[in-house]
Amino acid sequence: MSESEGTSSSRRKALKALIALGAAAWAAAVLVPGVSYLLHPLKRRAGDTGRWKRVAKLREVPGASGMPVAVPVIGEQVDAWTRAPAQRLGTIWLRKKSDTEVIALQAECPHLGCSIQLDAEHRRFACPCHESFFDLEGRCTAGPSPRGMDPLATRVRDGQVEVDFKRFRTQTRNRTSLG
Repeated sequence: MSESEGTSSSRRKALKALIALGAAAWAAAVLVPGVSYLLHPLKRRAGDTGRWKRVAKLREVPGASGMPVAVPVIGEQVDAWTRAPAQRLGTIWLRKKSDTEVIALQAECPHLGCSIQLDAEHRRFACPCHESFFDLEGRCTAGPSPRGMDPLATRVRDGQVEVDFKRFRTQTRNRTSLG
């Protein structure tokens, strides 16, 4: 083998190495963002720190002898890769149990998810879709609902009522959170 053939062979090897290195860099440049995009929803859910939402001032919530008040729950709507701030997540019913304790009930009927309304005249809640009725504590008194209204955990901080807002599976006797 002559010297020119050896130089040509080493140039080919160097060129092949540069092409392989460039191809690997190009693959990484495409693959890393693509994998991050696909795994992003999993990473976001794992880092979720809770769903506590401020819903009302404590002084605005009716006392134990008063009628409950409907309050919208406003928060960030997160759906796979989309974030939408200040969205209406749902509605809850609030009533004071004591001066510092508040009862919160989900306003979605456990039967089929219809909106539960207050029937102030009869001092009860009513689902207009299929005529399920609930007392002011949320217990089912009549109708096809498989369980009572879903209670939500509450806390009071700095005069503000906060609710651990959740949705529950409908059409089941057992209360199962959807997340």
